[in-house]
Amino acid sequence: MLTFIAVIHVLVCIILISLVLLQDPKGGAGSMFGGGSSNTLLGATGAVTFLTRLTRYSAIIFGVTCIILTLLSRPNTGSVLDTAPASSPAAPTTEQPVESAPQNATDVEQSQQPAAQ
Repeated sequence: MLTFIAVIHVLVCIILISLVLLQDPKGGAGSMFGGGSSNTLLGATGAVTFLTRLTRYSAIIFGVTCIILTLLSRPNTGSVLDTAPASSPAAPTTEQPVESAPQNATDVEQSQQPAAQ
């Protein structure tokens, strides 16, 4: 199924490229410099030609085959963590004693006094 859709996708891609190249240019870079004034943004356009209609439908088919190929080639929808190997327990760390914080004002004053030698 995946191969069949991929072949159709490549064929539609070739057809789409051909159709775009066969169409009549509408302005292009010349319109930036004043050429092609009849083909302005909201100006007069001709009737929709057969090539334009065929290009539109081939572009739609191309987009649909892109989405189908993406969905078909996607691996299972499980989590990455489901396939991860089980990790070994962390090595034990040696704990160093932590000095306790002063509990009240007298402890604070005693800790600020210089130590007697």
